[in-house]
Amino acid sequence: MIIRIVNIFFEVIKAAILIEVLLTWIPNGRYSKVGQFIRTFTAPIMEPAEKINDLFLKGFVIDFSPIIAYFLIYVIQGIILSVLVRI
Repeated sequence: MIIRIVNIFFEVIKAAILIEVLLTWIPNGRYSKVGQFIRTFTAPIMEPAEKINDLFLKGFVIDFSPIIAYFLIYVIQGIILSVLVRI
């Protein structure tokens, strides 16, 4: 039961990141009320991903921070689930 809730939580975060990415294609989408709400929800994972992106991929035109965030989510999710399975 707890493992299922944790999986749903991470799926919601991944969906929110995808919505945030899609909002960047809409003029002022990130600055709308929906965009600001999504950003407050995704900021804990997106801000470290943006720092990693700036550190290693600064010269690129494409922002890879959502991909980095997805990777971080998979790592964190794997660690949490492996701990929960052992309980």
